[in-house]
Amino acid sequence: MTIEAIILFGYNEFAREIAQQLRYTCPRIVVYALNNSDVEQAQAAGLEAHLADLEDNWDDLLSFDFSVTRIICALESEAENVFLTLSLRDRFPEAVIVALATTQENASKLRLAGANKVIAELQTTANLIIERLEKPVITRLLEALMDRQMDLKVAQIVLSEQSSAVGRHINELLESTQRDIIVLAVVDQRMSESFIFTAKGYNHLLNAGDVLVVIGYDKEIKAFEEEVGGVCETDRSHRSG
Repeated sequence: MTIEAIILFGYNEFAREIAQQLRYTCPRIVVYALNNSDVEQAQAAGLEAHLADLEDNWDDLLSFDFSVTRIICALESEAENVFLTLSLRDRFPEAVIVALATTQENASKLRLAGANKVIAELQTTANLIIERLEKPVITRLLEALMDRQMDLKVAQIVLSEQSSAVGRHINELLESTQRDIIVLAVVDQRMSESFIFTAKGYNHLLNAGDVLVVIGYDKEIKAFEEEVGGVCETDRSHRSG
């Protein structure tokens, strides 16, 4: 299923990162913030943004098709997130609601309030720390790759409808292209929520709209882009080399 719209409540640090990640795969992201400052920041970032109030009756959301829309509750306050989730669930029982929580206790409250999925921020941070402790070599390598002085680059490539990679598995694609690149992760456009790291052995069947995160030398990445018919959606830093 193709997700056509994301309704994002809040525009704090986590919400901004969510919007940044999803804007490459979702055609429409609409931000609802509780103060003018956040609305202005979202608009300055090129997003559609509106001022909201927790007492709203949410008539503005009636125009969305909730079979292809996802709601993300990422307000700064846990209590406000619970109230918002309750309110939205009551008004839109068919909607898919994802909420952020800082603790497992709050995650339980959000599930009881009607969230379909809860992402625990502390759990995510803990996973990052574990990765750093258990796999320090990989962590240092990734940090080095992010250094703009390195010849190696990281790029993310969106697969178009016409891409030759669509309908093929990642392993099959890499065997046929014979390029010196590593596909680090893929974002499934149907899920639109997280990276799937290929290091865990996941051989994903590729669809139009999927995003490949690749590592390699500039020349190899450009050649790979041309071969698969994808579109590079990075900050274009690898093009300057």
